[in-house]
Amino acid sequence: MLGFITCSVRGEADRLIAALADRLLAEGRGVIGMVRAERAQRSECEMHLRLLPEGSIHEISQDLGRGANACALDAGALELVVAQVARSLSDTPAGTVALFNKFGKQEAAGRGCRDLIAQAIAADVPVILSVPPETRADFARFSEGFAQEVAPNIEALVAFLTACER
Repeated sequence: MLGFITCSVRGEADRLIAALADRLLAEGRGVIGMVRAERAQRSECEMHLRLLPEGSIHEISQDLGRGANACALDAGALELVVAQVARSLSDTPAGTVALFNKFGKQEAAGRGCRDLIAQAIAADVPVILSVPPETRADFARFSEGFAQEVAPNIEALVAFLTACER
């Protein structure tokens, strides 16, 4: 019920999970969660998430101002997005899947989507997310060996979801 991908090229996993969301929604599947949103950006550090299924876009990065040479997550904005997804998880119909952009530093530290991922699994909602190389050890501790690595392509992800339905 918990599938993950790891991609070595920056942004590749974000694009793949977002494309999977688009495909599932186009097929009429129930999808909840959040995926990285591609938007015109004022800076390289902007991060946006698209909530599923409704598609609203939320910025989750802090604007550090001109001349800043670092990126900063707005943890409060992320928590608001997580709370919105948690509300939609409470009344999901059968066949719904949950997609999360990643198990990142926030999740490794016990925050972000970590509890939401566990809640989805407890509700028998299949979950797919990306796990960057730098948080794989933390994810392995979190998932306690119950996660299945899936090849990073849409067909393999769809096959994983089909297997979860059986």
